[in-house]
Parts: sequence; structure tokens; C-alpha cells
Amino acid sequence: MTRRDERGAMSVELVVLTPVLVGCILTVAGGARFVEAADQVDAAAAAAARAASLEQHATGAVTAGRTAAHRALAERGRSCVDLDVTVDSSAFHSGGHVRATVTCRADLSDLAGFGLPGSKSFSATSVVPLEQHRVIG
Repeated sequence: MTRRDERGAMSVELVVLTPVLVGCILTVAGGARFVEAADQVDAAAAAAARAASLEQHATGAVTAGRTAAHRALAERGRSCVDLDVTVDSSAFHSGGHVRATVTCRADLSDLAGFGLPGSKSFSATSVVPLEQHRVIG
């Protein structure tokens, strides 16, 4: 029985496995970016609805909600390529509610070379009830 010469076998295995490992790492990184962007949009919608619910007038609620959404996304260190904030104050009365919808097109161009899209649109809606015994001016 003759023993095979296994010199260099580890080099070949490393060359074969490196692209697979890099692909796995990039897949995890891409998935994390998607989850992070969706979470940021959810948080911005919640902040917008909460800020709007604290105002006394419907017009102030819309302004406060938009400002809060922009601030929430800016504080997280990522900005959207396109950001649309809609604050629905049509039910802004005692016992009513405020609805905020945030739509963000996130820039993912740094991951586009790995089969992911260059950008993705994320949207979230949050509703905050207004107190029933609150006096709205």
C-alpha cells in the first residue's frame, strides 16, 4: 500500500473554501442591513406618531410628527435617499388617534455587487391614541 503525498492539500482546500466563507459573511451582512433599515423606519414612524400625539392642534401635530421622523432617522446615523413622512391628523380629537406613515428608500449600493438590490423601499405605520378626556385646542 502506497501513501499519498498530501503536501499542498491544505492550500487547495483554503482556495476552495474561502469564497464560500466570504459569501456567507456577505449574506449575513446584507440581511443585517435589511433588518436594521426596517427597524429604523419602524422607530421613525413610532417617534412621529408619538410626537404628533403630544401637540394641541392638528396642524402642529403634522409638523411635529415630520420633524420627529427626520430626527429619529438622523440620530441613527443613516439617512434615506428618499424619505416620505405622512401624518394623518383627521381623527385628532379627544378619544381619536394620530397615524404616522414613514416610507424610506434606503441606499444599499455598497451591497449591490453581491446580488442585492442597490436600494430598497421600507415602510412602516404607527398609530397613537389620543386621551379621551384630553382638551384639544
